[in-house]
Amino acid sequence: MKHAAAIQPLIASIAQARKAKNLSQTELGRRLGLPQSYISRLESGRLDIRLSGIVEIARYLGLELMLVPATMVSTVSSVVGEGKAARTQVKPLYTLDDSEEDSL
Repeated sequence: MKHAAAIQPLIASIAQARKAKNLSQTELGRRLGLPQSYISRLESGRLDIRLSGIVEIARYLGLELMLVPATMVSTVSSVVGEGKAARTQVKPLYTLDDSEEDSL
């Protein structure tokens, strides 16, 4: 069974966070008391996991699940960034120019 399209980004974020922490599926499973096959099935979309399981794994990886009003998704995404590419495209709200510092 493949995860619904709505949960795919969540599962991808968990896999990305695991890799960013240089954890293998085996190591993450060991630390959480789960077999490697469970982590593999989760990341490949072959496991229909309960929400409590996703929350536990996400929190272990330093992620927090939040429900955001649909109208605020683009705002929240721009603030937190969605991956490296989004962070490099976000421009600061303001900058301090040398000319401004000279007038202080």
